[in-house]
Amino acid sequence: MVSLSTPVSPQVPVRRRRDVRTARRVIAAAVMVLPATCIAVARLVAPGFTTESTAGLLSAVAADPGRQLASVLLGSLAMMTLVPAFLAAARLARTRRPVLATVAAGVNLVAYLGVGLSFGAVDNLTLVGGLLPVEQRGSAAAFIDAFSASGVFSLSVALFVFGHILGAVLMGLALRGSIPAAGWIAMAISQPLHFVCFVVLQNAVLDAMAWGLTAFAFVVCAVTVLRTPNDDWDLAPRPRQAG
Repeated sequence: MVSLSTPVSPQVPVRRRRDVRTARRVIAAAVMVLPATCIAVARLVAPGFTTESTAGLLSAVAADPGRQLASVLLGSLAMMTLVPAFLAAARLARTRRPVLATVAAGVNLVAYLGVGLSFGAVDNLTLVGGLLPVEQRGSAAAFIDAFSASGVFSLSVALFVFGHILGAVLMGLALRGSIPAAGWIAMAISQPLHFVCFVVLQNAVLDAMAWGLTAFAFVVCAVTVLRTPNDDWDLAPRPRQAG
């Protein structure tokens, strides 16, 4: 009698890939609380907020350069984390409002990447100009004024002013249902309030409070991200075959 048997294929060992979704959520939550908080504090420490002329601003910086240095460092940290923070917020909002979250992320991306060409450069030039001898500050002020009047600077400011106000409103609306109401409402109203406080009222304390609303909204987002299961945050890594 001939015995027929089905050949058994050798099992290929499967190696699990390291799952870093928890670490990514923690990092995203940590990044989200930084930018608006840094800007709010920078508003309170920066010298010469209400100074009308560049020369007067340089004199204020020269009187207390440490405050301007702190403002520049805080602003730099904010610029490095604003885009990742809004991208993380968009990821949080994408399951309920994917189109609005994508549009909001894109508007904020253009606004905050563009601002690096303008305000960041001026803040650093102001710091350097304030540290110059008093007889050289007039030339520094003239240079800063000329730079601020350039076309690139004007375009950057226009993109930023329109983009970051609209972007915050859109992001707040995109986050409805994904975070508690207090969080998305704070996000939606914070930057219009910032415009009023900064441009119309020209009050550093009120402007810091407006950015504080943005910081509060990001804190709410961060807490929600930390509570989000990994499978709802991102796809699990696929196992790979050894060999």
